[in-house]
Formats: sequence, C-alpha cells, structure tokens
Amino acid sequence: MLVIADGNNLAWAAFHSLGRAMGAETREQHVRATLLGLSQSIIGTVARGGAPFEPTAQMSFDPDPRFPPVTKLAVVFDEGRPLRRRQIWPAYQTGREGQSSFLDNEPYVLEAISQFSEAALGCLPITILRGENTEADDLAATLTLREPGPVRIVSSDRDFLQLVDARVSVFAFVKKLLIDDSNFEDEVLPRPKGGPPVVFPRDRFVDYRALSGDSSDDLPGVPGVGTLTAAKLLAAHPVEAYLDSPQLVAEALGRANRKVEEAFRSGEAATVIERNRSLMDLRLAAKRYPDLGPYRRRGEWDEAGFRGWLKQLRAGRLDPDGAVAVMAGIAAAG
Repeated sequence: MLVIADGNNLAWAAFHSLGRAMGAETREQHVRATLLGLSQSIIGTVARGGAPFEPTAQMSFDPDPRFPPVTKLAVVFDEGRPLRRRQIWPAYQTGREGQSSFLDNEPYVLEAISQFSEAALGCLPITILRGENTEADDLAATLTLREPGPVRIVSSDRDFLQLVDARVSVFAFVKKLLIDDSNFEDEVLPRPKGGPPVVFPRDRFVDYRALSGDSSDDLPGVPGVGTLTAAKLLAAHPVEAYLDSPQLVAEALGRANRKVEEAFRSGEAATVIERNRSLMDLRLAAKRYPDLGPYRRRGEWDEAGFRGWLKQLRAGRLDPDGAVAVMAGIAAAG
C-alpha cells in the first residue's frame, strides 16, 4: 500500500499539539516541537498503515492487523502560495494570511518542514513532492490517480474525500477516523437532525462541494445552499438539471426555496459552480501534471544515518529498533 502524507497538515497539527505539550516559547523550541511531531507522525504512518501516532503518545511498532503493510511512502508539501487558484478566485485561502496566529507561526512550521525534508531525504526510503507555488493537494491527487494499487491519504483536508473509492482511503487524523468505501456515506454525507445521511451518487461529490462551498478556503457556494441542501438537490437530480429547470429545486427540497431557485434562474449558480469545480476538482487538477518528475525527490535508505537522526531528534517516545524495522520494510519492498 502507498501512504501519502499531507505534510503541511501534519506539521501544523504537530506545531499546535506538541508545541503546547512541550511549552514551546522560543523560535528554536517551536521548530523543534514541530519537527519532532512531524517526524513521529510520518514514521508512525508506516507502522500503523496510514494512521499516524498522536505526537504526545508512546509509540508501539507492532503491526496493526487491520491494515495492509505500507510498501511505499510519500509526503507532499505546499510551497509558496496557490497562485493558479487565485487567478480564478483572488480571495482563495487569503483569510488565514490575515490572521496573526498564521503569519507569526508560519516561519516555524516552514523551518521544521525544511529540516525534516533534508534529514528524511538523506536516510529514508521516502518520496517528497513539492513545487513552487504548487498545492500539495494537486500533487497528492496526481500520485493517487496514477498508483495502480491501494492508496491511503493521511490528511484532515476534506478535499481528498472526492478520491475515496474501493482503492483509495483517507485517514482523517484529527478525528482519528479512517474513511473508505465502506463507511463513506455514514461518515461524510450530511444528515438531517436525527435522520440517516442524504445519499447521492458518488460521482456528484465534487458538485456537492461546489454547491456548498468551503469556508476554510474562503470559497463561497451558491447562495442559500449549505451541505444538507446540496445533498438533497443532488440526491434528486444532477446539478445540470437545475441549471436547465430551476423549478426542480422545490421538488427536490420538498418546499419552495426562492433564494436557491433564483440563484439557478439568474445564472449566478452556474457561475459559482463552474468556478468552484475548477478550484475543487482534484481529478481536473491532476491533468496539469503529466510528469511529476520536476516535483519529486527520492530518499535513499541509510540505517546508520536514520539511527543518527533519531538520536539527534531526541524522540523519547520512539523505539529506534522498531522505527528502523518499519523503514527497512519499505526499503526492502521497493
């Protein structure tokens, strides 16, 4: 199984959880806490089949019988700013950049990522993908779609859920939840209070996201449409039906919704959906990367170097022999 770790996602989680646990105050302490948490999480994904360890937990390297062994490991990182998407929607992901909690702490996270990448490429059988002003989501999706075997993506980013199928699963580490083909509807789709999830065809999931928008990316949806309304619309008809016949909105929702119907009637919904599809559809984004070579760097397995790095990390919760064994397994696999 190929495990793809969302490096920035894990690094920020490490910054907050381990930085707080270690009482980090200085720049050096913040960088060290982030580097330690990121490194432990990445190494943990191998032992646990894509479920990273809690940065503050004691690590066990006993194989998890629920998951197939990891034979390939890739980590993807953002670099710079998402310029392509901002050409389409200038406000894309700008909200976080106006927050002091992001701007003040980003240098610590980026320094930890740089140190991790340099050390990991020097001693681990790992692939790291990143590119200037390129989003990690796009690189991860491209790698996922071209991998013939099973893939597990480790990220709390909901954008990856559109890739879940019989071959691809997502470990949402913040919720400690593995999402795959068997539980997708129960864990991902919205439900009315006290009711079952509103199920619609899986190939409409990108449109579900396009209709409802994504506040975490500063991306609005169609006026009046939240996740539950979007699901109800798509359970009844594909989105094109409402673009052609706005009166179908009332039928699908079981009541009149003048705001939503007017958005479809006026053409505003069509504009929003087209824009959001171009921003959210990872299969579409993957077509922009016919060759991942310029973004890919591969590490070489060096047991002595890895042991030296672990000692330098002073990772008291890491069993060096266990960590070496799981990384040696990846090296042997391929």
